[in-house]
Amino acid sequence: MMKKILFTVLILHLLILNLKAQHKISAYGGWTASKIQTFYSSDAKKHTVDDDLFVLPILHSPYLSFEYEYDWKQLRLSTGISTTIWGTSEFFGDTQPWAEMYLNLPIIAGIRLDLPKNWNLTIESGFEAGIRILNVGVYFLDDFTPKFRGNLNAILGVEANWKQFRLGTRLQVGLTTFRYWDDDLWFKHSGLTTYLGYTIWDSTIAKEKRAKRLAKQQAEEM
Repeated sequence: MMKKILFTVLILHLLILNLKAQHKISAYGGWTASKIQTFYSSDAKKHTVDDDLFVLPILHSPYLSFEYEYDWKQLRLSTGISTTIWGTSEFFGDTQPWAEMYLNLPIIAGIRLDLPKNWNLTIESGFEAGIRILNVGVYFLDDFTPKFRGNLNAILGVEANWKQFRLGTRLQVGLTTFRYWDDDLWFKHSGLTTYLGYTIWDSTIAKEKRAKRLAKQQAEEM
């Protein structure tokens, strides 16, 4: 009997939290500046030519994302889907980029700070897991072989909100190796994404509109 009571209380508590929570769906568009980070093993013998070959320039590419957001008090949880292009704008003197497009699933948690005049600021952190969907620019031999290639990034970001508009930036640091050059040298992705966003659906606004519509219908029926 006690277990049933505790279970019922837990369910009611979760329902109350859900009623107080705010759900949002937002669309984002922006720009990613990506950089290939080069890592050497402790036993590697670095040559002077390595600075010319493996210090790779930044690649600028468009960014697109759709995210679902769950807000409860000052806590924000979000997930969704995004596309990013990671790589370098040139490699071995070739003017074409050496890059890959990824489809990503972000999982992010943040703390929202409320500010005057409908502004708020969110500091967020999390991860995004991606799979390669397209090669861009120069192809290396192993790129012609169909192969699953994944990528995992750590995320640290800040986002400013004004009503339904968003402006934010995210630092993305690669946790997984996407290429091994040899046993002593490997590459990881990193980047900085800056974006603008707009909330296309907000549960609180939807509830307010529904309440006004019902009140209007009741007034017309009287």
